[in-house]
Amino acid sequence: MLSRTLAAQAVSPDTLYLSQIDDQVYLTNRATLTITSIDTPWQRVKQLPALQRLPKAYATSPREACWLRLFLHNDTPSPLILYAYVGEVQTARFYLDGPERLDSLRAGSMVPTDEWATAESDQYVSLSLTAGEVAELGIRLANAEGVLPQLTRINYPHPSLSVRLETESFHHQRVARDYRNNSTELLYRTWIQGALLFFLFFVGLIYGQYRQPIYGYYFLYVLAGCIFSLLKTRAYTPLGHWISYFPMVRTHLLETVLWLGLAAYLFFLTELLDLRTRHPPAHRWLRRIAWGFAGFGVLYAILLLLTNDGGLQRAVFWGTRYGLIPLYVALLVWVSRRVRSPLTGYVVLGNVLMAAVGILAWLRAGGIILKGVTLPGGVDNLMMVSFAVLLEIIVFALALAYRIRLIDRERQASHRAYIDEVEQRTAYEKRLSEVEMLALRSQMNPHFLFNSLNTIEYFVLKGDEEKASRYLSSFSRLLRLILNHSNEDIVRLSDELLGLRLYLELEATRFGDEFVYTLDVDARVDQEEVWLPPLLLQPFVENAIWHGLRQSQLADKRLYIRIIAENEHTLRFEIEDNGIGRQQAGHLKSRTSIARKSYGMAITQQRIELFNRNYPTQLDVQLIDIDNNGQTGTLARINYRLITARNEHESHSD
Repeated sequence: MLSRTLAAQAVSPDTLYLSQIDDQVYLTNRATLTITSIDTPWQRVKQLPALQRLPKAYATSPREACWLRLFLHNDTPSPLILYAYVGEVQTARFYLDGPERLDSLRAGSMVPTDEWATAESDQYVSLSLTAGEVAELGIRLANAEGVLPQLTRINYPHPSLSVRLETESFHHQRVARDYRNNSTELLYRTWIQGALLFFLFFVGLIYGQYRQPIYGYYFLYVLAGCIFSLLKTRAYTPLGHWISYFPMVRTHLLETVLWLGLAAYLFFLTELLDLRTRHPPAHRWLRRIAWGFAGFGVLYAILLLLTNDGGLQRAVFWGTRYGLIPLYVALLVWVSRRVRSPLTGYVVLGNVLMAAVGILAWLRAGGIILKGVTLPGGVDNLMMVSFAVLLEIIVFALALAYRIRLIDRERQASHRAYIDEVEQRTAYEKRLSEVEMLALRSQMNPHFLFNSLNTIEYFVLKGDEEKASRYLSSFSRLLRLILNHSNEDIVRLSDELLGLRLYLELEATRFGDEFVYTLDVDARVDQEEVWLPPLLLQPFVENAIWHGLRQSQLADKRLYIRIIAENEHTLRFEIEDNGIGRQQAGHLKSRTSIARKSYGMAITQQRIELFNRNYPTQLDVQLIDIDNNGQTGTLARINYRLITARNEHESHSD
């Protein structure tokens, strides 16, 4: 019964004979049109009368489903395959209803990849009929329904009814021609995506290394550009296949990415131009606008994902463009005139390139300009927002490189200034230490002269003219030596020992035969190559004589002076006496008010501290009490790192 019904209908005007299709045929005036609600099933539609034959133009509603119905009759002796092209319709479901089958196939921009009727595209459906078969074809054309469509009521987009059927050979020719024509555009788009991904990886490494906000904002801006470019990938590419598994996200996430990218761009701009320092009010306002863009983008995406309202999407697209373009131009003019930064030129250049390409791409995509016009060369394939974003990102990369160069220059200048300041401070402190050492020597020399003059006075008053004359001769030689060394920081060991011998001769003259001294110098010591501070040993010798031997009751008062080479880098000076020792000398000083005060040791200790601070050589003084079977005394040991060339020392004192 059903086959007789189909055969009877096959001769009706609603029947399309496949033998009559040369290459392609549009269903206008061939199919009938039925309008139903979105949720009406095919079995119910078959029972409804057709409203009219499909006209060339019909005002469809985005809230309804449009059904095209006709019969297909394969009046050839072999099976045939037809391909139906649905264009930019969001959802298209084909029902091929025959005596023994009911095929249900889907296509459309809102259909996930795994539900496509053909593996290569979301715009085609393949229909196969056996020889002599007659089947009814029902085509449901409608927008995808959102989760909460009642939130908005803007009627757009209107489903297109321009469905055409193509023969198998014509379809393959058309697909091959489309691939060939789009190959250049695909190559350009792939190159742009690769460049954006490279910048993303590179900036990510920089941000991971330095963790500075400017690199973080730049990374987010490049990330937005990458996602925007990837979402614009054609559906027939492998990447487009994968992205089309989430058609709702692919369609409505573009604007959100754009708004989030603008927010990241404004944050980046405030850091790049250092508006926090150069213009605090602008810094605050731009950051507030950036946060507003980010919040609007997120709310806008949520609303579109819930409603799938293309009308809202269209209104926001053009409304924001017409509102943002004047604001964008005003921002550029303000930056170029008010922000005094060496990076302002980069910002203006990047935005001009972005505007020149991006605005033209938007106007062309909206059909405002260059509609149906092919530009010469590869320029036509570069008219895309992704390329505009890439141009701006490249310019901003150059700006960051120049910024790093400026920061490096400032760091080097600061480093040089710091080094100069340290050198000046070091030179000042060293000069101050030298003045302090000179002052200490000027204190020490009068002290020694005072003691020597007292001795000369003692011999004169005693009437011992011979000793006074001999003492005065040695004293004059010693005084001349001291005066010669008064302006020297270091002297040869030989000169130091000469002065020490003269001093010991003077002291031996005063004490008489009861005082015996021994000066022993290690034969390995080159006295002409060893340098040390002037009058280093004399205060220790003086202290041993006046506080150790002078108070001793021993008839045999002895003083041992030894200079020992421990190794090639270190000398050890030892001054040892068999006097009363430091403890008993301290008791005697505390019990008498006429005891002679020794300023020399205190001054020498200060000289040693200053010397250790200013020179690489180090002096280390140890005072050791001797108590051996009732025999007392004091051992002064001075460890001194050896200097074997004067120019080395002078290089540190200049």
